[in-house]
Amino acid sequence: METHLGLRTPFLLGSCSLFNQQMESHTMEETMIRQKRSQELTHTPTLEMMCFPLIKRLGYNAVQIMAVQEHSYYVRFGYHVTNFFAPSSHFGTSDDLKSLIDRAHKMGLLVLMDIVHSHASNNMLDGLNMFDGTDAHYFHSRSKGHRWMWDSRLFNYGSWEVHRFLLSNARWWLEEYKFDRFRFDVVTSMMYTHHGLQALKYLVGRSLSQAKLFKVAEFKSN
Repeated sequence: METHLGLRTPFLLGSCSLFNQQMESHTMEETMIRQKRSQELTHTPTLEMMCFPLIKRLGYNAVQIMAVQEHSYYVRFGYHVTNFFAPSSHFGTSDDLKSLIDRAHKMGLLVLMDIVHSHASNNMLDGLNMFDGTDAHYFHSRSKGHRWMWDSRLFNYGSWEVHRFLLSNARWWLEEYKFDRFRFDVVTSMMYTHHGLQALKYLVGRSLSQAKLFKVAEFKSN
């Protein structure tokens, strides 16, 4: 649960969060089975009939939906976006998502979208990477455009075309699907050139130092 801007918000992973346990499939047969199962689960009315009333009774006034944008590799929890202008096929159709949001609005709940504009999938066949044959169409070129920890591409926010792409994307989700607000994923990665990893390096270094001190103390005690 997250509280900010006066919102009390439980998290929902995709439009069918209670049921989704799919992992990435690599064969055509597995993909067809996954899609069929996803469609069956998405049309199950349990989320709207049980979850929303429960959320309302518990005193929440908003829900935040994660993993909304299309992504190919579900193990990454939907954060490796391949298509920024499409809802994830893991959870059903576009109409299913619209129906879900309409139902939440009818119950007086705001709907927040967990939007990913901090990085994009490294995929070349179904993503933006190498879209025009170069590695710098939407992203920084060479190592500056790669986030080593997530194996993903980093947007070049200094590009006017990238600004237009991301702003139009945000507007599209608001107008087409009627999301009320956004929660931007990994804002530190968007604001700082170190992408928020300095603290991580500090903690790792501190842990290693503490481990060395422990080893020295252990050696002396023996």
